[in-house]
Amino acid sequence: ERLERCLRAVAAPRWRPPGVMVPPEGIVVLSTCLSEMIGADPIPACRKVEDETGVHIVPVATSGLRLRTQAEVGDWVARTMVTEFGRRGDPDPAAVNLIGFTTDPVERPEDLRRTFQGEVADALRPAGLRVNAQAPIGASLDDWRNLTLGGVSVVVDRAMYGDLLALLEHPGHRVIEMAQPYGVARTDAFYRAIAEATGRVLEDALVDLEARRAAVQALEEARERFTGRRLAYGIGSHHNFRPDDLASEGLGALPLMIEMGFEIEIVIQERDRPDVHDRIQRNLKALGVDLPYRLFYEPAVLSPVLAEGHFDVGYLSDFLMGQAAQVHLPTVALGHLVPGYRGVPRAVAQFGRAAGAVFEARYGKYL
Repeated sequence: ERLERCLRAVAAPRWRPPGVMVPPEGIVVLSTCLSEMIGADPIPACRKVEDETGVHIVPVATSGLRLRTQAEVGDWVARTMVTEFGRRGDPDPAAVNLIGFTTDPVERPEDLRRTFQGEVADALRPAGLRVNAQAPIGASLDDWRNLTLGGVSVVVDRAMYGDLLALLEHPGHRVIEMAQPYGVARTDAFYRAIAEATGRVLEDALVDLEARRAAVQALEEARERFTGRRLAYGIGSHHNFRPDDLASEGLGALPLMIEMGFEIEIVIQERDRPDVHDRIQRNLKALGVDLPYRLFYEPAVLSPVLAEGHFDVGYLSDFLMGQAAQVHLPTVALGHLVPGYRGVPRAVAQFGRAAGAVFEARYGKYL
């Protein structure tokens, strides 16, 4: 009875501008560990209220006691949303889906042009292409509904979305895997790959993009300032459900920092085991880079590792800032960079502020 009352309350029409009463377009009901342990079945209540209200209600058994990886959870959510709410129709060859990228929503429509998805729209427009949907980051219900209508889906990591891609891949819908584009070279390759997949040409249009020209100029300034500076690139400590962070195990921003001129060493929270070294080498090879790395087994022992490395700046998870502060190492928070051309000047500014703080951080107490 409690679930039925709750669902009726949620399904009730609500006031929406310009003054109409509108019911929700759908309700998803998730089971909990406790409800599954006692065998409580939400389906009868969901079906009853759905029949009463006409609102589509989706009961989902989460198997709360079963251990799932972050990627499994993300794929499961995506599959559920597309299965239950996806539209049916012929895919549009000019419609591009972005799956797993940094596509955070904005509060004001005028700010969209400053986002990665806004840049993608601008870059692809001269080729007659458009952004059709983005998921899961920043996805609206319309995004989930429209994924099936895209002609091409660009996915940050195929291994993370096996079930979702099985729903999308069919005649007329192509899937291509592209790492999140950090830096000018990777962003060039990202847009060229989309153009090639759709039979278009973008070369001249990319060169003329104002955002690309600004990125190239920012990189020139970065190399003058950062070449030879040692950077600690930290992975293995950052745990969330964002696919843009999970893809490539957090190594995705390496190409940008290489372009900026840093001398990079990767610091990884992992046990020293052969399988760990094998996995690290595979990830670095997939990115086309060969960099030194060192391991630390828990956050509390990171500061000696940073001291041994004689680093000038760090790119670390925010909760490791305390360890970095112990050795007076200025840091940029992991996951706070923006992909695409527009992300390059921002990254240069972020690292410029951090690197500029080196002297003050180390010797400020004597001033």
